[in-house]
This record gives sequence, structure tokens and C-alpha cells, in this order.
Amino acid sequence: MAVTHDTPPNRTTYVSARRVVVGLCNCGRPNPPRPSSCQCVDVRDTPIETPDLAIYSQSEQIANGSIPSWDSPDIVTNDWRPFRLRQEATVTIRNLSSTTSAANAQVHFYTSPFGIGTRRQLRLTRVVSVGASQQVDLLFPLHQEVLAGDPRTGVHIAIEHPTDRNQINNGGSQVHEGAYTTESGRSFNSAIPVLNDSGVSRQIDLSVLPTDLVATVTPASHVFGPFEQLVATLHVDVPGFLSGSPSNEIARAVTVVGRAGGQVIGGATRLLRIDN
Repeated sequence: MAVTHDTPPNRTTYVSARRVVVGLCNCGRPNPPRPSSCQCVDVRDTPIETPDLAIYSQSEQIANGSIPSWDSPDIVTNDWRPFRLRQEATVTIRNLSSTTSAANAQVHFYTSPFGIGTRRQLRLTRVVSVGASQQVDLLFPLHQEVLAGDPRTGVHIAIEHPTDRNQINNGGSQVHEGAYTTESGRSFNSAIPVLNDSGVSRQIDLSVLPTDLVATVTPASHVFGPFEQLVATLHVDVPGFLSGSPSNEIARAVTVVGRAGGQVIGGATRLLRIDN
């Protein structure tokens, strides 16, 4: 009789190496006396191959000790000059397994107001199959109220598949805004809403991730009441050694991360194209 065990996500499932006991044959004992009708079978350590669906994941970047960006390379929502929303978002989903296809994965598409910790709304779910070592680009139309609103809207993706072996890379976000220095200046402020989407009071700490721009965020910490929201101010100065032109733009970014109780609740990235 085969025995199966539930295995936590993010681990490869193995069939344990052991001798299968048939009846009373004592197959687990070395050279035991047994009836001639007994048969013992070796079950080798053979990994069960599973797919690994993935998108650029801020959680994975943080877990790996990398600096995350909320300008996801796998989620495209905006055009430039001026910075504006497209009619639909393009989302890239990859299968990192080189051996196993992923059939009928669910890809959930959410939007949220621009900001840190703002509430997400499920807009659409697509079902997709991705071959081994393949990727697909999915188009998700943006709703009219989103297109008519703030062009800094947030987009969030969550992937579901029952046999995915590494779930830390199943979710990623795009929460960003952008401008040219000829539009914003080389010293400017950016407003970032921060929401405590919780029924209890809690402290949210804001921090600016490393960058070669000069950037600060205020307040750096605030004790929020239940469902309280405030607008934080990100101040950015472009140092003199970064000098571009319309024909030779320099791309830079500043990312602010919010944490509550040490856990990341969200982030926002300010993109800058230095053209003067």
C-alpha cells in the first residue's frame, strides 16, 4: 500500500527510500527468513517534478537580501512623455521549471489606489498553461474608473497552481509614479498615501531604500489608528554629478517601503528620467 504525505510548499517532494513491506515478509530487516512467495521491492529516491510559476516578487527579493523595486519588470502599465496609464496592463508569467509544464494556473489581477498598504480590488482572473522553461504575456484591461483616475494606480498579481513548488515568487506588484526632471525639477516632493488597512492601531515605519539620489521620507514612523490614512512626503534631490539631456536621459528610481511589526505591508517607487 502506497502512503503519501503532505509536503509544505517550496520543497521538492521525494518518495522515501525504503523497502515496501508486503504482508508479513519482514522486508525491512536484513536477510530475514521469509516464505518463498514473498517479494520485496526497492523504492528509490526519485524527485517528483513540479512546475515553478513565477513573476518578479518583492517578497522574494527581500528574502534573498536584494533591494526590491515596486517598478516590476513583469508588469507594464504606463507610457512616458507624459507618464500616463495604458488601456491595458501587460503581465509576464514564467515557468522556471525546465522539465514540467503548468496546466490551468489561475492568474489573479488586482488594482489598488497608489500608495503603501492601500486596499486591493480583484478585477479579473485568467486561466493559463505555461510550458517548461516558457513564459506568456497576458493582457488585463484597466477599468474605466481606473483610467479616469490617478495615473499612479497600483497593480498586483497573484498566481495559483496546486503543485507549484515555490510560492514565494507567485505574487508581485507594480506601484510607481514617474516624471522627467524637466517636469518635476531636480529637487521636488512626492506625495505617497499610507494606509493602515487594519481594525487595530499599529505603528508603520517608512524607509527609503539605497539609491544614489538624495531622498528622505517624512514621517519616518507613525502610530496609525484603525483604518487611518495619511500622506507621507518623499523629498528627492538629484545630485549634480547626474546630468542628462533629452537625447541622453539617465534613469533613476527611489523606493519607499512600509513595515508594520517588522513585516512589509507595501512599497512605492518614484521613477525619474534625468533629462537636464
